[in-house]
Formats: sequence, C-alpha cells, structure tokens
Amino acid sequence: MPKIKSNSALKSILVLAAIALCSGLLLGLFRIITYVDPLTTTYQKFAEDTGASFSQMADEEGAAYGDGEVVYYAVSDDGQWHAFLAEGKGGYGGGVQVYVYIRGGVLEKLVIGDNGETFLSNLEAEGFYDQFIGKEVSSLDVMGADLVSGATKSSTAVRNGVNAAVEYYIEHASGGEA
Repeated sequence: MPKIKSNSALKSILVLAAIALCSGLLLGLFRIITYVDPLTTTYQKFAEDTGASFSQMADEEGAAYGDGEVVYYAVSDDGQWHAFLAEGKGGYGGGVQVYVYIRGGVLEKLVIGDNGETFLSNLEAEGFYDQFIGKEVSSLDVMGADLVSGATKSSTAVRNGVNAAVEYYIEHASGGEA
C-alpha cells in the first residue's frame, strides 16, 4: 500500500512541475513580446519634444544631485539640444520625472513625465515653470525658485529634478554646443 501512495505523490509532483515550467515559459514569452525598451522610449520622447534626432546616450546616467537624479542624458545628433530625463524626489506621490531640454545654454523646455502627483496642474496655472524656461542655465538658481502654495511638495519634486539636470549640464556638458 505505501508504494501506491508514493507513486501517486510522485505523479502529482511531476504534474505540478510541468504546469510550473509551462507557465514560466509562457510568462517569459509574453514579456518578450510586450517588452518596451525604456532607452528607446526616452529617445522617442526627446525627439518628439524637440524635433531633433537622438541616437546615442551619454556615458553616465544615474548621477544624483541632492534630491534629484539624472536618469538619462543625451545630445541631439546635430549637437544643438541637450536632453535630460531627471527625477525629483520629495513629491507627495513620490518622485516626479521631468524632461529638461537645454539649447545654446538656455533652458528651453520642461515636460513632466511619469509621476503620482495630483497637484501638478497648479504649477502650470501659477506660472511655476516660467522661473526656469528661457533662462541661461549658468545663472539659473533652481533651488531658490518660488514654490507653489497648495502644491509645495509637487513643486519641490519638479524643482529637484530640474536642479539635477541643470547641475549635470553645468558640470559635464556646458560649452559643448555646436
């Protein structure tokens, strides 16, 4: 009698192992089919926002500056645009991704990326971004920017992301424009 129980248990284990193997293979195949490369997506976003083409990232990503971090940095193929995907910490809903675009030493454009914030619309309405856009990066005091009342944490997170991009640009990229 113990031999029958042993065979039954062995068969059950083999069936469960086969199910687990098949499930793992199917999940792996699904991931391969649906995978979206974050680097490619970032290139596409840089190109969409600037109208320039980007084909090579800079060597160094993940550079932290205070409560902000440069996730990706690239220079456009024509050398005119410096594009950053930065993340600022300190938001109410976590980090805020900010796309920062610099051309000719001037901060030309800011685009908000992935975030969990609910008060970012207040920043636009209060003219928060006007403190940065159109300003010379070398003389820009990002950390001295006025925060928006009622959206203090959201504006802090955006400011931290912009600061990371500006600091990175000043230390590593300024003077390199064509």
